[in-house]
Amino acid sequence: MMSSALFAGCFALSLAASAALPSARQGQVQVNTEDLPPEVALSGDARGWRTVAANQVNEGTGPYWLRTQVDVPPREAGAPTPALALSVLGSWEVWWDGRPLGRNGRVGRTPSEEVPGRVDALLPLPPESSATGPHVLTMRISAHRLGFQPTGTLHHLQAGEAASLARVRMLGLAPALSALGALVLMGLYHLARVRPAHGGLATLLLGVLCLAAAALVLLEAWRGLANYPYPQHAVRLRLQAAAMLAVAALLPATVHAAFGEPRRWLRWVGLGLGLLSLAFVPGFDGKNSIALGASLVVSTALAVRAWRRGEPGGALGALAGLGFAGTLFAERGFFLALGGLLLCLTAIHARRQRRQQERFESATRAAERLQLELLKRSLQPHFLMNTLGALSEWVETEPAQAVRFIEALGAAYRHLLAVSGERTIPLARELELCRAHLEVMGCRQGTAFHLETEGVDLEAPVPPALLHTLLENAFSHNRYVSPHTFRLEGSLIAEGARPRRRYVFLAPVGTGPRQGGGEGTGARYLRARLEEAFPGAWRLEDGPTAAGWMTRVEVPA
Repeated sequence: MMSSALFAGCFALSLAASAALPSARQGQVQVNTEDLPPEVALSGDARGWRTVAANQVNEGTGPYWLRTQVDVPPREAGAPTPALALSVLGSWEVWWDGRPLGRNGRVGRTPSEEVPGRVDALLPLPPESSATGPHVLTMRISAHRLGFQPTGTLHHLQAGEAASLARVRMLGLAPALSALGALVLMGLYHLARVRPAHGGLATLLLGVLCLAAAALVLLEAWRGLANYPYPQHAVRLRLQAAAMLAVAALLPATVHAAFGEPRRWLRWVGLGLGLLSLAFVPGFDGKNSIALGASLVVSTALAVRAWRRGEPGGALGALAGLGFAGTLFAERGFFLALGGLLLCLTAIHARRQRRQQERFESATRAAERLQLELLKRSLQPHFLMNTLGALSEWVETEPAQAVRFIEALGAAYRHLLAVSGERTIPLARELELCRAHLEVMGCRQGTAFHLETEGVDLEAPVPPALLHTLLENAFSHNRYVSPHTFRLEGSLIAEGARPRRRYVFLAPVGTGPRQGGGEGTGARYLRARLEEAFPGAWRLEDGPTAAGWMTRVEVPA
């Protein structure tokens, strides 16, 4: 009887004071940090209360009081009783028109007294107090275990049909869940395609970027998926900030690798230090916005540089994706922006991979065709006729020379057969093939030929028959009737931060009608083999010098 009278009195006072209360619909609430008894807080007394913006409520650990007007929307006759949706970082108990409505956790004056409540809650309203129009909501809140200083602790406050509120919440999760599945599949797909060959770094970075973005989307949607106690909110925000920093660092790194930008480690060190300095920026939203904005600016600058270097197709696609992402991020279309951006990068990467594969297959076909032509040239009737003629003469007059020639010819063909099916071989095997060929030519010319090397790494990979072809070209364009020495010099050079190997092959001047390599079968074979072994990352130059015909080849180290 006494409690009914107290409720009736409080309700009457609440209604009387409701006209002076700010409205949640207008984004304002009243707060009071004094430790008031409930009957005083519900009395409608305005002393000690101050009006603040609903999204700026942050009165410390509490307990403190909060009250405002909440509108119950109109509903059709027979519709279910409405409910109240609340999202607060704290434990709370709530009164509706002065009547206890429910609690979330247990409000306490100390951390030991408090039982943490969950961030989101849905409370059914009493049928007798759910009429359309404004009602008085009063809350008592404590937040001893928040663990950080948020901008506001009241995130959401709305009355409406329970099914409608739940449906809106689930619809809000649908884009996140769709983006999450797509990002995980894209990330796993790219990681499965990582190869140690050229282009593998861009594929690896894109795969890791997709998975980092998936982690970011999952953490962003986690609050809706798992209604956790409010102390875990700080943990989620810190993990979300870490995922955002990873995305912010990986995005320009992926664009950098995709367009083959020259490495400038100082720039990346500067970007890394800039991202680390975000630790001093207050608030999680500020950190995330600055990190993502800086990442988009750097990525856009890299795409513009790629466009100026003559890669308009891929660069324009990347710029379109970055512009799309920047626009939607500004409008808080987070999931669409992230998914759209990574989809553009995936399409660009797939296009580049396809072009690289086409170049590789074309180079392989050309190398195989030219290899057959070179082998045919070694077995042509003119070569065989001269070889057999010389051999028959040596058998009669110089049997030892005949045996030496047969052994040298067998060694040359044995080496050539062993390396013909390889994509690259160690330089040591290539030198064995060259010396066997010089032995054959020495027997045929009746003189001695030598190959000297300097500064070479015998384990370094080279395309098969690379130097052998240069030797054949030299003998095709010169007539050597006296001992000659061919020279190969190797060196390791730095181009940016990427080391390269340079080989300089010098063929001495003979007595032939002309020097040079020209653009014949041998030269085309060299280019096809280099493209097959080092797609788009090799150089070949040749020309006459005072000492002979010089050929310079550069490949990645």
